[in-house]
Amino acid sequence: MLELTSIPDDIVAETVHTIGDIIRGNDEHQKFFGSFVNIVGGLQVPLLFNMLYIMVADKKQSFRLRISILYCLQCYLYKNDIGKSMIVQTLLPQTENANNEYTLGHLLTIGYLSKDIVASWCSGIALSHLIADSQQYKEAILKVVLAIDRSHTGVKTLMEISMDLLQNCSCSFHTRVAVLIFLCTWLSNCSLAVQTLLTIENSISYLISQIGSESTADDRELLIQSVCSFTIGLCFIFNNNQISLYSSEALERLINKRIGIDLFQEKLEVLSKSEFYIEALQKPQLKLSDPSDMILDYEFAHLYESLKSSISNMLTRQYINATARTLIVPISTNIYEQKISTMMTHYNNLIRQRVEETNMDNEKEKQWIQEHDMDKKNALALEQQIQKIKDENPIFNK
Repeated sequence: MLELTSIPDDIVAETVHTIGDIIRGNDEHQKFFGSFVNIVGGLQVPLLFNMLYIMVADKKQSFRLRISILYCLQCYLYKNDIGKSMIVQTLLPQTENANNEYTLGHLLTIGYLSKDIVASWCSGIALSHLIADSQQYKEAILKVVLAIDRSHTGVKTLMEISMDLLQNCSCSFHTRVAVLIFLCTWLSNCSLAVQTLLTIENSISYLISQIGSESTADDRELLIQSVCSFTIGLCFIFNNNQISLYSSEALERLINKRIGIDLFQEKLEVLSKSEFYIEALQKPQLKLSDPSDMILDYEFAHLYESLKSSISNMLTRQYINATARTLIVPISTNIYEQKISTMMTHYNNLIRQRVEETNMDNEKEKQWIQEHDMDKKNALALEQQIQKIKDENPIFNK
């Protein structure tokens, strides 16, 4: 059907979209879809490969069809460990013979690095769905390396290239958003991915600089700043503290110093008020009519919704704890020991005073009891004397 030019694009796009709805979350349908092949030039080519090729490389196809293919791919990957594993394997370093073959992984990376904003955005979103909810695949693609020149002598990891794309001034807004979505998905619930990002030179300083940029009226730049805040937040809450320079505590201090906790929280919240976010959170179906609509998708919106509060709460708690420590921890160890000694002396004196007061109270109580007993004896003796006088003088008995 994809090869038939006589069928209107809208019908093909709607059909692909419907196929996505049918296979989403259905093991049998996903397995059948993944095994389906087309005969192209006498060769059997997987349908998935044909569809991915159209999405990332065929600019002649309509935007709606390319987006429908992305949605269908998302549905294929949804809760499909077998399908995910198959594609992840094509991303990992291959044998020499396999390097000469185009694979699904090749197509995704070609699209990810493309200057065509539709290809780059779709590929970034597809990569995020490939590793979503799987720590295993997130850790696996840390090994992905790509050649950075034609000689293939220089290579960089996929995460390093992602940071390069972010910092490339010529990259479009849509590409930057897709890269950030991919990174956020990668970092969430994966401390090893966070550790790797923290070791990449200028990664944190770049994100901090974006968040701390002057206020702008451009809604899209505000959204970029907000997603950068979310990225830093994920580094904060999923930090294994193996990189001392960027441990959770160090990141909190850096945020407070370079941005300010309140401003960081404010930037983080910007995304939740965005119309793009509100619309993306409504349903998983991708219904985009124009490339300008390529911003957020449902899975990322859901990820942000589920972790935003955790970032805010943990950052606030860390800041309060750090502030409290600065109030009680002295700068000098000698001063600290001196204060401890003074406090201990004070408490010892206080305890001694309390003991002495208690002993005095006990003595007073003992003396009072003795005096009370003596008074009772005297009163009894007096009563006896009075009674004796009454007995000896009958006049008192009248």
